[in-house]
Amino acid sequence: MTDRTSTGTTARWAGVVAVGWGAALLVGGRRLFGVLEQRPPSGVEAATIRVLGARHLVQGVTQVVRPGWAPGVLATVDLTHAASMLALASVRPADRRAALLSAAVAASTAALTLAPTTSR
Repeated sequence: MTDRTSTGTTARWAGVVAVGWGAALLVGGRRLFGVLEQRPPSGVEAATIRVLGARHLVQGVTQVVRPGWAPGVLATVDLTHAASMLALASVRPADRRAALLSAAVAASTAALTLAPTTSR
């Protein structure tokens, strides 16, 4: 039997990952982008990094506090983000590494959010 609302669910772990990733983007996203793409982010790219960091942070806190709340909605947000990053990677080679990393993190948190857990 699966139970998405039990304490310690994988959805909560998805939240922990999202909080960490969001904080990393907010604190060092420009630096990470520079390492991945071998150039500093433009003004628009830096603003986008901050917005995405804030989104991950808010979504992650929501999942840590209420891991069973709307997993389908939260996973859809992550999968939509992952798809948009894959599209970006395909049309903007200059942003490919950062976009693929962002897609991988979003797809991973979506998978954790939807992964069934067993009750004990």
